[in-house]
Amino acid sequence: FVDHLYAALAQQGIQTYKDDETLPRGERIGPALLKAIEESRIALVVFSENYADSSWCLDELAHIMECVDTKGQIVEPVFYFVDPSDVRKQKGKYGKAFRKHKRENKHKVGSWRKALEKAGNLSGWVIDENSHEAKCIKEIVGTISSRLPTLTTNVNKDLIGIETRLQDLKSKLKIKSDGVRIIGIWGVGGGGKTTLASAAYAEISHRFEAHCLLQNIREESNKHGLERLQEKFLSLILKADVKVGSEIEGRS
Repeated sequence: FVDHLYAALAQQGIQTYKDDETLPRGERIGPALLKAIEESRIALVVFSENYADSSWCLDELAHIMECVDTKGQIVEPVFYFVDPSDVRKQKGKYGKAFRKHKRENKHKVGSWRKALEKAGNLSGWVIDENSHEAKCIKEIVGTISSRLPTLTTNVNKDLIGIETRLQDLKSKLKIKSDGVRIIGIWGVGGGGKTTLASAAYAEISHRFEAHCLLQNIREESNKHGLERLQEKFLSLILKADVKVGSEIEGRS
């Protein structure tokens, strides 16, 4: 299943790191794997029946869940012939594996349990004997693709002063707070407003379930009306081809 999933992600043009492609198997996670986890935008964790038997897998998961807190990494779990509650509460084969770990890896059991509990509470895909695996893989790849930024995070990073302004703008957005926040950027023409907004979008858009960058609002609305912009916005947010009959309909 993982092999087919990896191939489908690669075919979609998504840069995917799979630990057994380049790393020798062992009991300790090497720096290369830690670096790969930390630099990834999304971690796709496939929980199998024997997942908890491996201290390697549990170490990986613990580091991934750390990156959720420290780097805002997105975790997408796949429960492959496993009940999410078994993962969350370490029951069934997971419970059996942990009884063994208590004897052999006593100092790590606490962090592993915490990581499994957090991951098991996330919504993901449950695959069992009634699932159509090819269809599931297609859905997973579609979801991963939609959550990746449409612009590179390095956009305009070489411009002098952009990084300071970008950090200031991000702090004003207060991304982790509740509610809706709107930021207006005011300045003379050619002062870098669009450049700054585009850089912010490229850096933070992957944290959201849906995102859209609309540019040249005034020019586009004068040429084609607001309906065209509404259609573009709704199509990107809803990930469907949306047609708007009127400005009032689009607004509703």
